[in-house]
Amino acid sequence: MKKTISLALCLLLAFSLFAACGKSDEPTSDPSSAPAASDGLRVVCSIFPQYDICRTLMGDKGELSLLLDSKADMHSFSPTTEDILKISSCDLFIYIGGESDTWADGVITTAENEKLQTLKLLDLVNAKEEELLPGMQAEEEEEEAGEEEGPEYDEHVWTSLKNMTAITAAIRDKLCEMDSENAALYTANADDYIAKLTDLETRYAKTIGEAKTKVLVFADRYPFRYLADDYDLTCFGAFAGCSAESEASFGTMAKLVNAVKDNDLRFVLKIEGSDGKIADAVAAQSGVEIRTLNSCQSVSAEDIANGMTYLSIMEDNLTVLQEVLN
Repeated sequence: MKKTISLALCLLLAFSLFAACGKSDEPTSDPSSAPAASDGLRVVCSIFPQYDICRTLMGDKGELSLLLDSKADMHSFSPTTEDILKISSCDLFIYIGGESDTWADGVITTAENEKLQTLKLLDLVNAKEEELLPGMQAEEEEEEAGEEEGPEYDEHVWTSLKNMTAITAAIRDKLCEMDSENAALYTANADDYIAKLTDLETRYAKTIGEAKTKVLVFADRYPFRYLADDYDLTCFGAFAGCSAESEASFGTMAKLVNAVKDNDLRFVLKIEGSDGKIADAVAAQSGVEIRTLNSCQSVSAEDIANGMTYLSIMEDNLTVLQEVLN
């Protein structure tokens, strides 16, 4: 799926925001709020996983904003005028750098802010091309012949705890570089966060290593390629992780049902925010139950206020995997 904002539109938005750039907002703890004037760094994150890293490392230093905090799907997200203002006036913008946020390049290009620095998640790890599993339904544009396109990378790098360790280290280094006065705080907090990631990764490896089966069936999109690769899991899915498709073909449904039966599985999976229709149909035809894995793509401000963290999400996912794989 390709979604872009034209350079002309970005120029228009940037021009319309010029007058507003001189006004400062009152500080607020709302993760979606525009960064207020501050002696510390002003950091904007496009989605939750890197936001959670930054709020852990930064503590009460500087200002931190999260763009996608309303449970909207990141693949269909378009920045508002307020979002563009946040990015244009911040010190550091951290985004995915893939197909779902190609709009970001135009916003960055047109931002009249010489101090603006950026980090792309796909540049911080070994990004992998999006995988079309056997029987998985391709998007219509992928089936059309004649148009030559470059590789499309799987954006969901944060589903790997190993990747999140590398991303945390990269964000730590960038924060220390940009704000050396608070480098000791960023480093200490990063050390603690990485230790927790490492402990959780060790428990994932043990749980999956001792599991009765190494097969997962996603009767839904499949955004867990990086997690699956970490532990040599065999996966089946209805659509790729970034697919815009929602209606599964007969052939795709049959492949998922056969995968459940051939591997003697007791569960099929769906992801958070899904309407569950495909999972319901596959479960009904194969006589199994449904469980949900959370890919951290649509965490809301309310979820954050209620204490949700990346680590808590991945802890819950581990509990689900322990049941599903045994």
